Amino acid sequence: MAAIDPREYEGQPLFLDALDSIQDGVAILDFDFDFEWANKWMEARYSEHMPLVGKKCHRVLRAREGPCAECPLRLSLDTGKAVSQIIPYPSAEGPASWFDLSISPLADGGGKASRGVAHFRDVTEHLRAEEALRDEVSRRRLLVEQSRDGIVLMDVEGRVVESNLQFAHMLGYSMEEMSSLAVSDWEVAHSEEEVRAMFAMVDTTGQKLVSRHRRKDGTFYEVEISANGAVFGGRKYILAVCRDISEAKRAEREREALIRELQEALTEIKALRGILPLCSYCKKIRDDQGYWEQVDVYIRKHSRADVSHGICPDCAKKFFPELRAREE
Repeated sequence: MAAIDPREYEGQPLFLDALDSIQDGVAILDFDFDFEWANKWMEARYSEHMPLVGKKCHRVLRAREGPCAECPLRLSLDTGKAVSQIIPYPSAEGPASWFDLSISPLADGGGKASRGVAHFRDVTEHLRAEEALRDEVSRRRLLVEQSRDGIVLMDVEGRVVESNLQFAHMLGYSMEEMSSLAVSDWEVAHSEEEVRAMFAMVDTTGQKLVSRHRRKDGTFYEVEISANGAVFGGRKYILAVCRDISEAKRAEREREALIRELQEALTEIKALRGILPLCSYCKKIRDDQGYWEQVDVYIRKHSRADVSHGICPDCAKKFFPELRAREE
């Protein structure tokens, strides 16, 4: 089919100028897949194929020798409806650009669709931005799923919107069960009213607190919670990062108990320091109140040590000579 004679558009120069000035591509394709007309955007974008008029669209747009199996032009002409398609350029294997191609049927004087009006829009940056966003979402989701902390997203009523697998494991529920839970199913240290009040107050600056959670099997564990508020789609949600600190708390209690024991021992050691008044004859010790006590009684009162009694060899010889003689 021959190229369109510009005189057919006589009386409409403003229309053609408008098509040439827009920042999208516009072209007219005939039933044989040939370009009949293209605006300046098309000529600039596909300059290596100039002149476009008379060239096959599948060669220009897809670098193919024959018509595309999923040809939007043929589908539009056959159905009489507009057809849209995202096409890569120069090829699907190595695309440098992507275009949103929309083709609408153009009827001739007899009302038969014999041409197609093609509208091209460069969506390369848009698709790259979408891909970058998908990658970012995937990366963040991977970080969430691999986190050693439990992460849960709740609405302001405390109902679970989403959680990671670690939080489900911490509570002992399956991921399917998590979707039907609310904060009241695991929170122990705070009442529902207190939780809702906290949810109302928390914002993007966040809030930290220590609490206790109840597992599905009824056991408990201590948890440190970092909560932040966020608004999506006009609704407020609470994102809580929950860290199991049961072992840390147990170690802390053991450490505090050890410190108390050491402090008590130090107190006892200090009580036995200094000069002790000791009787030269009976060996009693005078305490701070001036009372005289046996050495073993004094030691027992002022330390944890206990005293047992025995006889040293010298005393045994002195006071029990008969035992010494018997042994010899």
